[in-house]
Amino acid sequence: MPQHRLTHRNSAAFTLMEVAVVLAVIGLLVGAVIGGTALLRQSELQTVTNDFGKYSAAVSQFRQQYGGLPGDIIDATNFWGDDSVNCADAGVTDGAPGTCNGNGNENMSDGTEAYRAWQHLAMAKLIVGNYTGLAGGATPGTNVPKSRITNSGWSFGFKGVTAADANLYNQDLSNFLSIGTPTGALTQGAAITPQDAWQVDTKIDDGSPSLGRVMTMKPASLANCSLNPGPADSNASYNRTFTAVACSLNMSLTLK
Repeated sequence: MPQHRLTHRNSAAFTLMEVAVVLAVIGLLVGAVIGGTALLRQSELQTVTNDFGKYSAAVSQFRQQYGGLPGDIIDATNFWGDDSVNCADAGVTDGAPGTCNGNGNENMSDGTEAYRAWQHLAMAKLIVGNYTGLAGGATPGTNVPKSRITNSGWSFGFKGVTAADANLYNQDLSNFLSIGTPTGALTQGAAITPQDAWQVDTKIDDGSPSLGRVMTMKPASLANCSLNPGPADSNASYNRTFTAVACSLNMSLTLK
């Protein structure tokens, strides 16, 4: 009997040891998964800054080569032929698929210009991809580029100085690039967390959601992205204690 009890105790002790080892292995696996997820997120956020730099440079180079802004340039059909369905011009050779001219007012988001801009950049071989140039809402991968951030893409917009606007902070951005999920003509829907937005903003600009080259939308539009205690926009801050996806970013092409 004593020998039997000893065997039983050893068996029980061995079982507890096995459990401890299994728990330790699970802990290591969970830690690896969390660490890997964090690294993946950092990699995705890095593509935001990289893409902004890439598209900004493409717009600048386009202006130098063609004498105007993509989408807005008044003689695009002289380079790539006209879109015989959407802007036929009897005096211009039809292109395949061709394109349309802009109005030359330096606003890249007038009418369909925000979509034509991506088509012009691609036709000029300054960016990779094929874009329809057609309106109908921003559709990442079709008329605007996709981002590596889930369900999001890039679009062109324009913003002058605004006052007493429920959705936009007052900083003049002029022509800008927006990164977020599609919301009509732009990609200004929530795609990243406030912490992510602050991190990108800090790397490129000043870390303020309402000032400088990189901005987000006011709380009336993106409720949990920024805190706007008012009355001055300069008092706004990213709501970094809110951990869910809540932000998009607007990044000026002209401000430094």
